[in-house]
Amino acid sequence: MKSKAPIIPLEHWIGYRFSRIAARVGNYVAQMYVARHDLTMPAWRCLAVIARYQPLTAKELATLTSTDAFKVTRAIELLVRRKLIRRDVDKDDRRRASLSLTSEGRTVYKDVEKFTMRLEQELTAEFDQAETAMLRQLLDKLDRQFETRIGVHSWEKFQK
Repeated sequence: MKSKAPIIPLEHWIGYRFSRIAARVGNYVAQMYVARHDLTMPAWRCLAVIARYQPLTAKELATLTSTDAFKVTRAIELLVRRKLIRRDVDKDDRRRASLSLTSEGRTVYKDVEKFTMRLEQELTAEFDQAETAMLRQLLDKLDRQFETRIGVHSWEKFQK
């Protein structure tokens, strides 16, 4: 039996497009940080988020990276072992620890950041300033929409 064509072609699904672009860019950048810094993708994501929001806890890191606690814990262990981040245990609550970059972690972060900025400039080279600003605004708007209109509901709401 011949299947019906989907209502919306796959290449028009926003989530599919974002996922595909993110995977392609992420895998491309990963080639650099694996080769130059021997980092895993979860470790790099954690390092980047810590660089932006430090100090923060492992739980906050898991939320900000949208990564499960197990992967975050493994990434933290790798980054601490490699002396790229510091884990300072809270003296009042020994179960809590504050994560921040070391000077070596900052050096690694800046190296990958420089590479990703050049890559982003190349990706948006055909955009004028207004298009780049609009893209950022639309991404911000989609992020907010997800947080306020979709992420607050279970998936069942949208199954009809």
